[in-house]
Amino acid sequence: MPAEAEAFNALIDRIGVRASFAPKTAIFYEGNPAANIYKVVGGSVFTCKTLSDGRRQIVSFYLPGDCFGFECTEEHTLSAEVVSNAKVLAIKKSALAAAASRDAGIQRQILSLMASELARLQDRVLFLLKNAQERVGEFILDMEKRAAVGNYVGLPMLRHDIADYLGLTIETISRILTALEKYGAIEIMSRHGILIRNHSLLKNVMADQDKMSTFRSYLRKSTDENCRQVDRRRTRSQHRSAGDIRSTRRRLPWNDSAGVSEVRRSKQ
Repeated sequence: MPAEAEAFNALIDRIGVRASFAPKTAIFYEGNPAANIYKVVGGSVFTCKTLSDGRRQIVSFYLPGDCFGFECTEEHTLSAEVVSNAKVLAIKKSALAAAASRDAGIQRQILSLMASELARLQDRVLFLLKNAQERVGEFILDMEKRAAVGNYVGLPMLRHDIADYLGLTIETISRILTALEKYGAIEIMSRHGILIRNHSLLKNVMADQDKMSTFRSYLRKSTDENCRQVDRRRTRSQHRSAGDIRSTRRRLPWNDSAGVSEVRRSKQ
């Protein structure tokens, strides 16, 4: 690590206030005063925007070492929420600005962080122009760069968090992940982890148009087969229900011919 970066991290550790947050806890809300910037020490955090129709759009995920909360205005334009148990450093902007005024190296580190955040947002705009398969594939590859141990990619966020980040439904993401697994590119280890079985295949499926067309065809077939299985299960369930009703009718006293004859004789 360059000396300037080490000095900057040492400064943040010295002037920052450490706090712990439980999952689903808000660190700040949209409209709160933007007096601090934040650094994730442990766990994970996301920033999000609540749209006018009530939907949530997750803008970015932040993992250990990432900084967030850079605002050019006096108020936060996004909200920040904890994904998994998180430890966060809160650094006063005023204290950081005072240190930067005395040290050109600190200035450069701040500019570098702000440039990285701007590049992240620019990539985000282009990312949302891609199709569903490309979004899921690129998300896996991005998380591989940031949270991989060997070929294992940790996903601390929930499926609905990923859906709100990718701008897709949970069902679409599940279908694509299942298709990628059957295609041989990944293996779904758990709700919070994926093993990349064939790194080049995963990249090629997303980049090669011919392979992308093949994958989409495979995905459609997989989806159609899932729908047929659901229909078959529904039909079997309906048949069982109808059989149960007929069986019940046969057992009811008023469907028993002997019983009916007995009732009629008693009335006579």
